[in-house]
Amino acid sequence: MNRTGGAEMLEVVFNDSAKGSITMAKKQEEDAIRESIENTKEKKSQEQFKGKSWGGNLKDVVCIGFNLDIGDIAHEIDGDERKHTFVQLFGSVDFEQEQLEEFFKYQRDDLDKLISMAKDGIPIRVWKSNTTFSACGYAYLCDVLKDINCKISTVSLSEYEQDLPINKASYADWAEIKPSQFCHFLDREREISLAEKLIQSNRWIDLKKENTVLRTIKNGELISVSEDFYDQLIINNLPDGEFVMARLIGNILGKYPIGIGDGWYALRIKKMIDDKRLEVVGERDTNHPYGKILRKK
Repeated sequence: MNRTGGAEMLEVVFNDSAKGSITMAKKQEEDAIRESIENTKEKKSQEQFKGKSWGGNLKDVVCIGFNLDIGDIAHEIDGDERKHTFVQLFGSVDFEQEQLEEFFKYQRDDLDKLISMAKDGIPIRVWKSNTTFSACGYAYLCDVLKDINCKISTVSLSEYEQDLPINKASYADWAEIKPSQFCHFLDREREISLAEKLIQSNRWIDLKKENTVLRTIKNGELISVSEDFYDQLIINNLPDGEFVMARLIGNILGKYPIGIGDGWYALRIKKMIDDKRLEVVGERDTNHPYGKILRKK
């Protein structure tokens, strides 16, 4: 495989937005280096400058974004069970079967690239965040790579980043970080030990055996939980009187930035409707998937 740039390195993230941000960060650095070369009086080789901070090719970023905190994990990661979970979570979006297959092919291609580059001895740098889907993705990755002798390092996102010039109190995931700010985190990289890789792999094996509908982080540990685990967040934020479903979901997402998406909360609200705990009294917007007007029963 023909690669350009500095020392080879594969970046791994756990959602598409973070993948786009890191790709853009690498491109910004590449553009800055190119501009520096063009402006310098000494025409030094571009290869001398490329990848000094990031390393590797602009395209060497993969996303293991299977939403592994939700749904079946006992079967193939891109099998029918996972596709069913995807349809449940994003059922409010009008997509064709062809688009679904394309999404999972894209995910599988990234996974295959990860395995291939690891076998080639390319270092793997994992961008971990505070979300459960990131913790699940990391455990899964360690299990996939448990028998492959390759260097794995991590860069972790703290919940509070006081040293960054960002006007935000807390952070759940790398998708919230601007591309230009990723360079601030590169010096946090640490190589993981074989023991840590095996511990994470064993944790994933246990989670697969339990195969509950939902997984979460509790007291710093990745555990299996029942599907109603987050229901109390919904119940605690139910207003008196009538309310629009979209506003309730938006309030919960804003109040609890823990990486759980709107699709999961929508599923649980619909379950509460089916269980007669909430009732539909009207429609604010029939074109919006969360346009129902609800009230407590």
